[in-house]
Amino acid sequence: MYQTIQWEIRDHTGILTLNRPERLNAIDNVMRAELEQVLRRAEADPDVWTIVVTGNGRGFCSGADLKARAEAERSGSGGPPPQPLTDTRFYYSIGFSEMSKPVIAAVNGVTRGAGCNMAFAADFRIASEQANFGVNFVERGLMGETATWYLPRLVGHAIAAEICLLGEPFDAARANAWGLVHKVVPHEKLMEEALALAARLNSKAPLAVRLTKLALRRAFDQDVQQHLDMQNSMNAKLRTTEDTKEALRAFIEKRPPVFRGV
Repeated sequence: MYQTIQWEIRDHTGILTLNRPERLNAIDNVMRAELEQVLRRAEADPDVWTIVVTGNGRGFCSGADLKARAEAERSGSGGPPPQPLTDTRFYYSIGFSEMSKPVIAAVNGVTRGAGCNMAFAADFRIASEQANFGVNFVERGLMGETATWYLPRLVGHAIAAEICLLGEPFDAARANAWGLVHKVVPHEKLMEEALALAARLNSKAPLAVRLTKLALRRAFDQDVQQHLDMQNSMNAKLRTTEDTKEALRAFIEKRPPVFRGV
C-alpha cells in the first residue's frame, strides 16, 4: 500500500516504520505524503490506541532528502519547500504531537534535521545505544523548524541553544543525560521496550489517555484557571463513557478493568 513506510496494527498499537533504508529513511515528497496519510488514518481508527514509530536499517530518519531536492532543482523540476498537503495537524514535523493518540519514538540510529523534529514531537522517546542526533539546520543555512519549539520545552533554553545553535551531533548517552530521551536500551531490545511501553499505555482507558495528552500539550498556553476549566469539561465528557463506568465496576469488584475505548 505504501512505497516509503510500513504500517501494521498489533494489539491496539500502530507500528509505523520509515522504510527508505538506502537513504537512512530521509524524507522525500512521497514519504511526506504517505506520513500525512497514515497519521490521518491512525487518528481516525478506533482500533489504534498508541503508535510506535521507528526506522528500517541504520537510520531512524536522516532528515529531508536534500539529494533528491538538489537533483530536482538541477533538472528544473524543483519547486518551493514542501508544505503540509491538506491538514497541518498531520504535517510530519508536528503530527506526532498534534494527534490525540500517544506516540512512542523508538529511535534506532542516525537522526538528523527533520528526523529530530519527528522524534521530539513524540510523547515518549526510547533510544537504542546506536542512536545519535543532530539538529544540523544551521549547517545548511536554515533554522531548526519545530526543533526550536520543542527543545526549550523538553530540555530548557540553555541546552536547546547548544543543540540548535551549534548543530553538532550527540549520542544517545548525551541525550539521556539531558533528559531528551526516556531510556537508552541495547539495540536488539529497542522494539521490545517500545512495544512493552505501548502495552502499558494500552492498559489504561484510551479516551482518558487521549484527553490527558491534549491537556499536557495545552498546559503551556493556559493559565491555571483556564486549564482547570478545560479539564473539568473533559472529565464531564469522560464520566459518560463506558470505560469510566467499567473502571468503577472493576474498582468495586477488585479486578483489573477491561477498557474498550468507548
